[in-house]
Amino acid sequence: MKRLLLSSILALLAGFVSGQSYSYTWKRVAMDTTWESKQPNIADSILQKYHPGIEPLMEIVAYSELEMDKHNPESSLSNLAADIILDAARAYTQPEDLVFSMTNFGGLRASLPQGAVRIYDIYSIFPFNNYIVVISLSGKDVRSQLERFARSNSFEALGGVEIEVRDGKMVKCNVGGAPLDDEKTYKLATIDFLMGGSGKVFVGSKALPGSLVETKIVLRDAVENYMRKETAAGRTLTDRKDGRIVIYE
Repeated sequence: MKRLLLSSILALLAGFVSGQSYSYTWKRVAMDTTWESKQPNIADSILQKYHPGIEPLMEIVAYSELEMDKHNPESSLSNLAADIILDAARAYTQPEDLVFSMTNFGGLRASLPQGAVRIYDIYSIFPFNNYIVVISLSGKDVRSQLERFARSNSFEALGGVEIEVRDGKMVKCNVGGAPLDDEKTYKLATIDFLMGGSGKVFVGSKALPGSLVETKIVLRDAVENYMRKETAAGRTLTDRKDGRIVIYE
């Protein structure tokens, strides 16, 4: 059909150039199955091949009232990720002992859409096989790291904290609902990527000996389980910004 149309246009243009005159008649032609090729469509065959693998990713697991993106010092998406880590890790330690959580902004690779949230969206946001772990840190090390964030006016995604920063200094720091105490021991739920190497965020900090708990939970799976539970309870995903990190200009 495309070739026929192209040939007609070229013939018409050739006529104009040569000065010949033509007469034409026109009629409407319905673009229906009459014009469909009997040959298999290559694109359809490719899609058919991969459809069994793609279909499960299209399952809707939750509904969001808003589009969630990431930005400093806190955002709905980063808060959601940190809170899910904290919630999932509590099954592997005494809930009252686990007081805060952290993941990195760099690990959040896409926005969460408004409306239907599919498995595909979860994989887009959390494409890495990061596992949730729990470690114990001294209050002194926790303060040192949070002060480093404050000096740069840039925090990673945190849960279970209330922090205020002015002129690069923390003027308020609550962890687990109480002021940070340098002499206490705090349990942090985070991801294995941040435990060492290039991904290490707690620079200069050391987990207390024997404190590492490997939950074997992939962060992406924890997010999916959380969303399924919220949907089963009749709840939608809402704005998670709560002022947990405030930086005064």
